Amino acid sequence: MTRLSPMIGQQFAYAFGRTGVLKQLLLTQSDMDRLLGAKDKRDAEKILTELPLTSQIDQGISNAEEILHALRTWIRREVEEMAPPAKQPVFGILWSNSDQALLSYLLKMHGGFTSAVSNKPETSLTTYDPKYIEALFENGALPPLPERMVTFIREWKERAASATPREIDAALAQYFADLHLRLARMSGSKPITQYVRHGIDLQNIRTALRAYDDETRASALLTGGSIAPKNLRGNEKNVLDTVSRSPLSYALSEAIMAAGEDPMLLERACANVLATDITDMWNVPMSIEPLFAFTATALSDVALLRSIMIGKNNGLAPQEIKKVLPPFIPPTNYILQ
Repeated sequence: MTRLSPMIGQQFAYAFGRTGVLKQLLLTQSDMDRLLGAKDKRDAEKILTELPLTSQIDQGISNAEEILHALRTWIRREVEEMAPPAKQPVFGILWSNSDQALLSYLLKMHGGFTSAVSNKPETSLTTYDPKYIEALFENGALPPLPERMVTFIREWKERAASATPREIDAALAQYFADLHLRLARMSGSKPITQYVRHGIDLQNIRTALRAYDDETRASALLTGGSIAPKNLRGNEKNVLDTVSRSPLSYALSEAIMAAGEDPMLLERACANVLATDITDMWNVPMSIEPLFAFTATALSDVALLRSIMIGKNNGLAPQEIKKVLPPFIPPTNYILQ
């Protein structure tokens, strides 16, 4: 067992106690029901300001987008205060969704695939300063970014015009899957590494079920998961057989069979796999896992809140919003079934 330095040990002890307090602020099903039951956007924003989760931000903010931005900023600040500097890079696994979305937009714009009505994606929570990424596209200057990323961007800037949008997204997905695996392994955490590998598996399963042919699957399936991509080719029955023999839950196989009638059943089952991985992390004191579990769950909460507010802003009924909501991940220390 690796011995911790007294300083890192103290930081882990503080983080473990602090996350135990903060998890009490995370969303509950009751919070969700209150928001869904709001009569309109204004009522929903009022409820949003009353949630335990928003008690840690400026109480003078009432606009939903500003509240959600403040929540992301608060989550990032908590991580930076609690995580030892040597362990902070692992949180790039959670921050980098915005990096990937921004790179996808910029590469497609460079290749001529965007239009006048295309919008640059929101980048309020990124691993790297967006201005550094954009600098590589605007003037070719060498910004303070990892060498791997600079090489990737420059290579795909040259290829973008002759590639398809699907090829650009597939290359980005593999780049970030590889990045997440490296960060997880550098952290020394087996639960976080499992979380990343399962995330790759789930993305591959979605791709295998949605792709029209094996050629499309072969170009889009990612390496790095616990299931070999070659085993996810073929028809739905082959995908189902592969998943049923994998380390993933049996409930996922049942969801695949029912996905044709209700695609959200598959999404809920996928979320349950990752929620179980997160649950395993809460109970590991003197490690980075509880803070990672808190951060992953808190960001999931923000995504849920954003979806609800978009629905309210568009005048959707509660049942209509529920149909499109990302699955809810409860902050529990116990294995989900």
